[in-house]
Amino acid sequence: MSAMANESFKEDHEMRDEHHSGPGKYILIWGALMVLTVVTVVTGRMHLPDWGLALALVIASVKGSLVALYFMHLAEHQGASRLVFVSSLVFVVLLLLFTLFDIGTRFRPTLPSATTPAWPVETGQAGRYGGMLKSPDTTP
Repeated sequence: MSAMANESFKEDHEMRDEHHSGPGKYILIWGALMVLTVVTVVTGRMHLPDWGLALALVIASVKGSLVALYFMHLAEHQGASRLVFVSSLVFVVLLLLFTLFDIGTRFRPTLPSATTPAWPVETGQAGRYGGMLKSPDTTP
């Protein structure tokens, strides 16, 4: 018997012998998901400039993991299913970390302090698209 057929046979055998613990576990997980949803909404309305994105990613990852582990029954499986789940989480974390590190280490170019950028359209200049724009330092 090949390895894939053996894995499929073991999976089928485990599914037949599987006994679910009842609705209590699912209600508890659903409650945790609702609490995390409320936390997501509350923290989304706060102004967290430094940790807002990281917090949102952590909350979303925890919610996604709970759904995958309990509602998709990955917590009850062994072998290849767990390996695929864990390796996918590792790669998602690496992808997010590399992206965040890249964005976090970029520098913003600064203008010399002696020069002030000029408004690109002078007061009263008829531009290509209808013009007559005012510069921001003038009052109407």
